[in-house]
Amino acid sequence: MIIGASEDKSVVENEYKYIQTRFTRFLLMLAVSSINLSPDKFQFIPLQDFTNQSDINWNMDISDIDRQLYTKYLLNKNEIIFIEKMVKLI
Repeated sequence: MIIGASEDKSVVENEYKYIQTRFTRFLLMLAVSSINLSPDKFQFIPLQDFTNQSDINWNMDISDIDRQLYTKYLLNKNEIIFIEKMVKLI
């Protein structure tokens, strides 16, 4: 599965971290009803800047990246609790 193509290793690593977050995996769950993944299944997942200029610090661990995404998208405490109950860390 390709979420972006880059010659920059750090960008690719940051993209990989993004797809590991609970935030992204929860949004993907909203669109998936089977194991078949197609590009339309990613309709709810917002695009991010994976470079060093991003508003997300991709150098942090996955749980910290999740917290940044929750803040960025103004999720409230109940929404965060729900996502964290529904999606386990890998």
